[in-house]
Amino acid sequence: MVSSDPRAPDDCRARVPCRRRAFLAGLGAATASTVAGCLSGGAGGGPGESEDEPVVDEAETTEGTTDRDAWIDVERLRFDGWVGGWVGVEPSAIDRVENPTLVLVEGREYELTWENMDGIHHNVAFWNEDWEVVADYSTPGNDVVGETETLVFEATAEIDTYRCEYQPVGQQGEVRIIDS
Repeated sequence: MVSSDPRAPDDCRARVPCRRRAFLAGLGAATASTVAGCLSGGAGGGPGESEDEPVVDEAETTEGTTDRDAWIDVERLRFDGWVGGWVGVEPSAIDRVENPTLVLVEGREYELTWENMDGIHHNVAFWNEDWEVVADYSTPGNDVVGETETLVFEATAEIDTYRCEYQPVGQQGEVRIIDS
């Protein structure tokens, strides 16, 4: 079918079958939507998939141990930094956990060390519930594979989350502050 409608695209008015072109355009849009949905990491990605599955291949789970007894003697934390999320290394309560929940004793000093694993610029910062950095608890950041940064900080009730300020959606985790 050829269109004589002046509102039709130029190629349709140039006597090109419009039904086929419209079908192909619709097919292209549907394909793009499907691909975008697959890449977005949204829930319900497919049979057997869960939104709680790790994004980073090196992570084994998104659920770490938050039991008080597993955290009461912890003073050092270690993460691997990937663009898809932080992966816990130490203590054992967060080993291979993506964006693990940290359970920290209020008033205790901690040392958090993270290693850049992908050459993308990362840093780590502790934020309050208003998305503001708490007490300048933030590393400068780096984009060198294998480079580490260490942040020494005191756990305070104000700390709500930890995040990469460059990828704050993918690299973030909850912080629970407990009494000693």
